[in-house]
Amino acid sequence: MLILFCLLCTTTTMAQQMVYVGPDQKNQKVIDRYNRCHFRVTLGQTLYRRKSKDFTAIFGVKTNSLMSNDDVEINFLKKWVDNPIYNDKEDRVYFVQIKNKTSDTIYIDRSRCFRTDSDGSKYCYYDPSKCVDTLSTQRMIAIPPHAKRNLTDYRWVKNKRSGYVEIVEYPEEFLWNLDAAGMYEGYVNYDEVKTFTENNSPYYRTFLIAYSKQADFATYSLATINFYIREIVGWRYPESIRENVKIVSESRLTGEDKYSITSWIPLY
Repeated sequence: MLILFCLLCTTTTMAQQMVYVGPDQKNQKVIDRYNRCHFRVTLGQTLYRRKSKDFTAIFGVKTNSLMSNDDVEINFLKKWVDNPIYNDKEDRVYFVQIKNKTSDTIYIDRSRCFRTDSDGSKYCYYDPSKCVDTLSTQRMIAIPPHAKRNLTDYRWVKNKRSGYVEIVEYPEEFLWNLDAAGMYEGYVNYDEVKTFTENNSPYYRTFLIAYSKQADFATYSLATINFYIREIVGWRYPESIRENVKIVSESRLTGEDKYSITSWIPLY
């Protein structure tokens, strides 16, 4: 039985072939959208010499990332979505949006799509254990020609037993492991900014997205996107504060808001 299983696996692997598709001329432009985000320090500003108990990380994209080629363009878009548990609040989340640039249908196999962090944690976008009723997670995503689809949805279901609302598919939150990144109270002061490069960043996150023009994935390609913490800010809310439906213009970040990847973590 074990030998037969191995033969089947080998046959399946041999039947499918990965085809490399390199970046197109737009790739660097897409990457640059995310690297324009910086924390804006007021001229003549005096830093608070108190240890900050709140860290905000600003993520950048490595230049070796593939976000655009002749087939697809991949973006990580910030959105505010209603939280059904707290009716008066909204969540700031990110969606991995995949645009089909071709005249063919593009298929995404979520069992081949992964997120990995430099602390060793891994996440697969398809969970075969959730295959019943409303908790089912779709493995294959079909993207029509010149259309867009998200890698994950934002779906909530009622738990009849307890009455709570549960989320089925999680969007991206870009949280990071403080211990793995070597951060602690006092790492920065309030309003202080620490800047890193692609090579000395304390934390990295990689996305691998598999796609094919064939439903059976006889041939497929991979897009690899590498994020890294580019700035650590000793500040709780450096971006726009959202109150109800209005955005209060108190942003301390440069760049385009929807392409600004940030995450806040408290130390208490």
